[in-house]
Amino acid sequence: MNFIGIDTHYACADGMERTRIHLDGAASPLASKVAVDAASALLPHYSNSHSYVHNSAQISTRAFAWAEDTVLDYLGADKQEYTAIFMGSGTTAHVNRLARGLNGRANERPVVLVSSMEHHANDLPHRLPGNDVHYLDLAGHGRDMGAIDLESTKQMITNTGDRLNYLACSSISNVTGISNNWPELAALVHAQDALILVDAAQSVAHQECDFSSLEPTQRPDFLVFSGHKLYAPMAPGVLVAKRSEIRKLAGQNVGGGSVADVSLHDYELLDTLPDREQSGTPNIIGAFALASVMKALKSEGLKKVRKREQDLMTKLITQLCDLPSIEVYGDLKEPRLGAVSFNHKHIPQSLLAAILNDYYGIAVRNECFCAHPYVSELLKEDLWEMDLDGLDDAQIATLVAQNRGMVRASISHYTTEADIDSLIAALADIDKKQEEYTSHYEALTDGSFKHTSYRLDWESELAGLIG
Repeated sequence: MNFIGIDTHYACADGMERTRIHLDGAASPLASKVAVDAASALLPHYSNSHSYVHNSAQISTRAFAWAEDTVLDYLGADKQEYTAIFMGSGTTAHVNRLARGLNGRANERPVVLVSSMEHHANDLPHRLPGNDVHYLDLAGHGRDMGAIDLESTKQMITNTGDRLNYLACSSISNVTGISNNWPELAALVHAQDALILVDAAQSVAHQECDFSSLEPTQRPDFLVFSGHKLYAPMAPGVLVAKRSEIRKLAGQNVGGGSVADVSLHDYELLDTLPDREQSGTPNIIGAFALASVMKALKSEGLKKVRKREQDLMTKLITQLCDLPSIEVYGDLKEPRLGAVSFNHKHIPQSLLAAILNDYYGIAVRNECFCAHPYVSELLKEDLWEMDLDGLDDAQIATLVAQNRGMVRASISHYTTEADIDSLIAALADIDKKQEEYTSHYEALTDGSFKHTSYRLDWESELAGLIG
């Protein structure tokens, strides 16, 4: 599969022009040419859906339906049992929709269990009035925390009994790349007639997820993911839901296309899924582009994709751990996929990320990755070890801001061994030139750093795009 932007280059702080190495796919990866080509192919026929009267509407409507079928096929989900719903720009809209709908059960079942490693998108929406939210323990503690602790969770589920509404967890952490055994969690909550919501945003592009290979009790009630994380930046978010369960939730986004009849005093939702859940004009082009990428990945073989990326991750973590100045977060015995976070023992995370970009053309992410509670817990030991003697309140606040975060490198379909080698070589080189590099940066009060002379000429770059 080919990717757009793989050869993008920028002028660096040392005056050299370098091809960017993109290690930020856990946020948003590069666009697949498959996605762009699919969008371009459908655009000449583009029209609104919800009609079969004219030719373009027929093609667009059929293309959108094909996208739904392709998503379900990719996940091995029975079309009689599950439906695929496209909405929003990622997982966030779907989790909010589900949280609001499931909140209607709070009187009888007020307890909601959420893992402690969640992205804000799968944490904050559940904090609704009436919900009694409890956070699941993770195995281990501090910087060595691992996956969701199954024994502790089993006890919590047993204790809540029929008060449990649902459990929400990620398939793979967006911070550490550590994976959770969500099929086992599904079996545990289903034994209490409760539900499970799985955030698969960090896993669907990297490994096989075959519902048909799971026992019925292990299958998710709701699974959400972001189209843009599957190399289709124009794609919407996706909710794969059990038809029987989504029907029980009152329609949350009503409007045109989701209703069978409307009067001035009442309205009736359509009986058909996913139509009753997709009000307004859908993102037909984005859904079609996403489905085309999923078809290509499945044809390539998801087990093969996982094996290749797993090997790269093992190489990356092994070599990071070999650098004396680098601290890797999360239980090193746990299998990982997608992302790994680390810090330099003597350089703040924001400064390290800036140096990697400014001098080596390596794009990584830093700070807290929209997972503040998890990152704070991983960092707790580091923050306690900071030397604050002799500093005033303002200096302490700046120092904490500088160190409250990590650097994250993530592996995508286009990542190569050479990319990993470049990152490791850059980190080793930074160790040698630490004093030289840090002297070129000014510390800002928000914890970030600004190069004193280098600055990307983004105005010219943007002007060239706008024309």
